[in-house]
Amino acid sequence: MNQLVFYSPESKYQVISNTNANKLLKKTLLELDIEPITVHGLRHTHASVLLYKNASIYYVSERLGHGDIENTLKEYTHVLKELRLRDEQLAINTFEEMIV
Repeated sequence: MNQLVFYSPESKYQVISNTNANKLLKKTLLELDIEPITVHGLRHTHASVLLYKNASIYYVSERLGHGDIENTLKEYTHVLKELRLRDEQLAINTFEEMIV
């Protein structure tokens, strides 16, 4: 059984093209009165949400199929900077609570 997200039995490779996936997604989202996003945008959002929810960068990198973690670190630097600020505040709060 195929475990494809975008399956097309008529296609030579049984998948629809990225262009057609984006067209179908856009059409569906517009019908639902939702701001359109591309399949790649969904992938990026998926990874960002996982990082914000404290999934490890190693897990996200593996899940995205990146060859090495450097690609993931480079692509999601903006998210990691925000998480660092959150971690910094966590450290400050933790040690301030010890003083009280």
